[in-house]
Amino acid sequence: MVKAKNNFNPLKVKNSKHLETIVSTNIEEKKTSHYLIVNEWDSPCKYFLDNLPTGGDCDLNVIDIFDVPNALDIIKSVIKSNRETISTSCLSTYDQLPILVVIHKTFPRVVTYNGSVGAELGI
Repeated sequence: MVKAKNNFNPLKVKNSKHLETIVSTNIEEKKTSHYLIVNEWDSPCKYFLDNLPTGGDCDLNVIDIFDVPNALDIIKSVIKSNRETISTSCLSTYDQLPILVVIHKTFPRVVTYNGSVGAELGI
């Protein structure tokens, strides 16, 4: 078990509808939420998947781009449909994986570099 500063509890997102439900619920409850977007064949992503911190109470939603290929668009759309005043400009398309989207209550931010994602997750 890897110790993380936030004591995460990883949850695999199954499909687009599942992601919509999770994001919407977290925004409505004003919970800080984490969304790790990865793929299983890229070595940096595989490293993060193999070393995810477990056993905590802070949800870490793990999204494989093959299960939810348009994850950033879905997150952006759900934020806008729940809170039109929240800026989602940081949720533009990124080429590099892994990507970590952190929504602190209602403010989204994106973490894109491997070292930054690792630091955020405590890996």
